[in-house]
This record gives sequence, structure tokens and C-alpha cells, in this order.
Amino acid sequence: MKNNAIQSIKGFKDILPSEIKYYKYIEKIIFDISNQYSVNELRLPFIEKSELFMKSIGDDTDIVNKEMYNFIDKNGESICLRPEGTASVVRSVIEHNLVYDRGLKKQKYMYYGPMFRHEKPQKGRYRQFNQFGIEYFGFSDTNSDLELIILGGHVFDKLGLKNIKLHINSLGDKDDKKKYAGIVTKFFTSIKSKLDDYQLNTLNKNPLRLLDSKKDNIKDILEKIPTMTETLSNESKSRFNILLDKLDVIGIDYILDNSIVRGLDYYNDTVFEWRDMSLGSQNAVCAGGRYDSLVKNTGGNDVPAIGFAMGIERIVELIKNIDISFDKQQFIIPIISTLAETESYAVELTTSLRHRYPYLSFYTTDSSASLSSQTKSALKINDTFIILVTNENIKDKSITVRMKENKMNDTILTNDELIKLMDKSYG
Repeated sequence: MKNNAIQSIKGFKDILPSEIKYYKYIEKIIFDISNQYSVNELRLPFIEKSELFMKSIGDDTDIVNKEMYNFIDKNGESICLRPEGTASVVRSVIEHNLVYDRGLKKQKYMYYGPMFRHEKPQKGRYRQFNQFGIEYFGFSDTNSDLELIILGGHVFDKLGLKNIKLHINSLGDKDDKKKYAGIVTKFFTSIKSKLDDYQLNTLNKNPLRLLDSKKDNIKDILEKIPTMTETLSNESKSRFNILLDKLDVIGIDYILDNSIVRGLDYYNDTVFEWRDMSLGSQNAVCAGGRYDSLVKNTGGNDVPAIGFAMGIERIVELIKNIDISFDKQQFIIPIISTLAETESYAVELTTSLRHRYPYLSFYTTDSSASLSSQTKSALKINDTFIILVTNENIKDKSITVRMKENKMNDTILTNDELIKLMDKSYG
């Protein structure tokens, strides 16, 4: 690459053909499984009003304060590239009366596509990244929590990822969170001198976020703080225990983890993450939980909800390390032409074959190159079957074929004979 060539923006990556197969593999599985669970797809705009995320995620979160791509458009309105999908789904279901219209409606939706955050790029983490998300609306029972966890586990099983562990916790209701935030604040205030500037700021604005810190300077205090499940109200504690009992009965392994607090303000009660320790400190592959007040707080009616979001780039990094049986690569048949630039016979033939064999791929070589050069290119693509069109073929509307069983020597066929041969070999 030349020194003055324009390069992509830091944190925004090209997905090259060699990597596309991993994305398609994941996409097929998540769409197939979503269909099995009767989840409908929503396709959302990449740009939203900044107010949506400030209101839903919270003004004190890093996503809003540091990571969100905000712009003032030509109308003077503050807009942004969406940093996550849940708030957009909530905005959509309110705007189109999908979950409340003269009464509560129970709906299940999925989304898939790019999100944008200005954070430090690293392996499996980019400023433009893809997420798959599931959102259930109108379901308040623990069976909705359970089904969503089963669905997530189903995806990982189908992907062949064996080292992913489910971590789970309960935040309780709004009062539980407020009470526990007070407990956390009290513990950390006693060691304020040990905290760095970022931790002090977190303590003042959102103390629960300190619980998922990986820094050594507060490791000891984290071990001394009572867990959130110990301080829950009776209602939230009973709800969480019912869910855990169901997980035990079904045989779903989980780790009770007090560090699972989720970074967004709208979560309550059940919260969970799937983690893979091979990814290092940024090991969450999928995360979610209940957000029963978000629809109302965003301007809608009182609608219970639960969901999760899965980071596709991190999953791509994981499946590169396992043996995957990809669908067989589409069979490619090269078509060589030595006709003059004014002749269209080769193009007509190729178009006809593409219509007749939609499941095959036909690669036309550069007809301006020499026959020798075109043949070398064709053999790299397929060394068992090549179609050749020459001036001699035009005269009698024939086709020349080179096949491995004929030692790649020229075999002249009529159009009907070619079709018969291809029907037998590739039909």
C-alpha cells in the first residue's frame, strides 16, 4: 500500500471475504433459532435522536458521556449513531403501538446489525460492531427469563462454543438498587484514599458499577461487601429463587456473580452474562436482563420486558479456534472466452447457465487476456471442469468443455449435450 493511500478510520474494520464465512455461519444459526422461538425481526435505523439514549441508558453512563457518536444535523437537532439496540427497539414498539394498543400485547422481537461506540479498539472490540439482540415485551413471569436464557444457550450450543459460562445475578427493584447502592457507597467511602479518579467519579455517580471492576486496588473490599441477593426485598428474592430452581431442574449450569450489575440504568431483577475467559478482561459475549420500567420511562405504557444482546465480533474470534463444518462452498465453473470484443456469445451462454443453475457459480475470466493466462486463472478456481468459448464454437453454436476425466482435453458439445452433462454432474 502506498504511503498516501486513504485508510479506514481507527476502530472501523473491513470484513474481508476470508472472514465473511464466519459471519454467515453465525447469522444463519441466530436467524434459524429465533424462528424456532417465534421471534419476529425488526430492522431499525442506524441514526436516532440522542435524547433517546440519554433518557434510557442514563446521563451518567460511559456510553452516553464518552462513547456515543453525537452530531448536530442541518436542522440543529442532536442525533447519534445508535450505541445499542434495546432503546431503539423500545422506541419503535412505542411509536408503532406494537406492545400496547387498548391493552397490553405480548411480543417477541429480534434485531441484528451494526452499533457504534467511540471506545478503545482491541481484539474482538471495535467502534463499529455487530449485535444480535432479543427483546420480549409483556412477559413478567420467570418463564420468560428462563426461555431467554435457554434461547441464548441454544445459540452457543449450536455454534459449538463449549467454554462459555452463564453468570447470573438479581438487582431487585428500584428500591433494592437504591438501598444496595448505599451499602456499596459506605464500603468504598471508607477506602476513598485508595481509589483512582475514575473510581471516585463512579462512586459519586453510579456506585454499583464498581462491583464489576477488575482493578487490584479494590479487590479486597469487593470480597467484603455483602452480595446483592442478600439484601433483596422478599418479593425480588422469591422471584430470583424460583428462577434458579427452574435452572437447576432443567440442568442449566450457572455461576452466581455479584459483579453482574449491567452498566445501564434501566435494568432490574434478573441480569446475566455469558462469559468466555479466553477473551481476557473483556470476556462478556452476551449480556442482558429485565427492564420492566424502560417502556414507561421512554414515553410508553407500563410494559414488562426482558432481553439480551450478543456481540458478533467476539463470537467470530471464538469460532475461529474451533473445528467448524461449514456448508460446502458453492461450486464454481470458470468460463473462458477467446472471442473478439464485439462478440456476445460467451455472455449469452453464461447468462443462460446462471438462470438454469441458480445454485452454481459461474466465473467469467478476463477475455482480453491470452488463452494461456485465462487457463491458469481458471485452473486455480476449478481444475476439474472448465467451459471454453472460441470462434469455432460460434460457427456451429457449440461449447468446448475441459474435464478432468478427459485429462482436460477439449471436448466439443452441443448446447443440449452440455445441459445433459451438467444435469447429470451438478443437477
